[in-house]
Amino acid sequence: MMQFVKQLPGYDSHAVNTKIAPQIFILAMFHKEAENWLSGDSEFNFSRSVPLPGLSRGYGDVKVTEDGRVCLLILGTALINAALSIAALVSSGEFDLVKTYFLISGIAGVNPRQATIGSVAFAKFVVQVDTQQEFDARQISPSWSTGYVPSGAASPATFPLLLHGSEVFELNEELRRRAMLLTSGVSLVDSERSQEIRALFAGSLDDKYHPATLRPSIIKGDTLSANTFWHGNLLSDAMGNTSSAYTNGKAQYVVTAQEDSAVLAAMLRAALQHQVDFSRIIVTRSGSNFDRGCHDNEPIPVPLTLDPQVAADALRNLYLAGTKIVHGILEGWAETFHDGIPAQNYIGDVFGSLGGKPDFLVEGGKS
Repeated sequence: MMQFVKQLPGYDSHAVNTKIAPQIFILAMFHKEAENWLSGDSEFNFSRSVPLPGLSRGYGDVKVTEDGRVCLLILGTALINAALSIAALVSSGEFDLVKTYFLISGIAGVNPRQATIGSVAFAKFVVQVDTQQEFDARQISPSWSTGYVPSGAASPATFPLLLHGSEVFELNEELRRRAMLLTSGVSLVDSERSQEIRALFAGSLDDKYHPATLRPSIIKGDTLSANTFWHGNLLSDAMGNTSSAYTNGKAQYVVTAQEDSAVLAAMLRAALQHQVDFSRIIVTRSGSNFDRGCHDNEPIPVPLTLDPQVAADALRNLYLAGTKIVHGILEGWAETFHDGIPAQNYIGDVFGSLGGKPDFLVEGGKS
């Protein structure tokens, strides 16, 4: 029968399997995070566009290189948009994503206790911290440090009694290690404006903000995910305490962003349907602003805006680090990456949906 089909006029052998099977898929959240990748001086030429129904408004197609090995999608900002865009992608039927590596590439707020603006953080844990009860901070108990209380819990910074499933995601630590190695030797940009802002954190009490004064670098660091854009040392410390409670102290709060938990939740659903491999996800975030001021309890300027030059530095550094990862995966595909990088740690959500037991929980399921 197939031989007969091949003899039909107009038969195209390349049309039999039209699915694009990228080796790496870059995920940005909004247009600024994609500009360096799509610019005229980019190391990659995304010459093709594949429109998909169900993507975010204004970002209706996937950018694809001519050979189909590298793709880029702008998901749209906020958790719902990001999750729905991933769902639209994996259900479209246009892509074979079973062996694809995913590189989440976005900007973020950065914790000055841990890192500085312009640094690129690679996450092992993504913790969603906005699925909490919020009590008016003007009416809380004097013994509470914040009005945020995990769902069903009796006090702040304790493990939630009611779980949604998106509270914690753990990623492949060995893949993170290899991805960071691929960035060895990358020269990150560091403008005078970024240096000026970092210098404001010098001389902090007990030198607790010393990491903020250093040059940008490639670092390990976990992501706190939330739709709420918080700012200030009190809220930031409260969210850091929440992430510690959710992971039994294993997550290191370095950056804060919106969409990562939503992307991973959608990816996990797809992995359960054998559409993607959850062990092939890399989360990178570059600091575009500090999550607090240089002086504790100082009044916060309103409206709160990102410095355009600092944000530009972060965006450029995401691209510079990301290109190293993309080239490394493409060049090492046959020898190293085709068959995957086996995870030595637990990967997945708080429920153990992909198998195994979450290693960030203590006995009894609570941290």
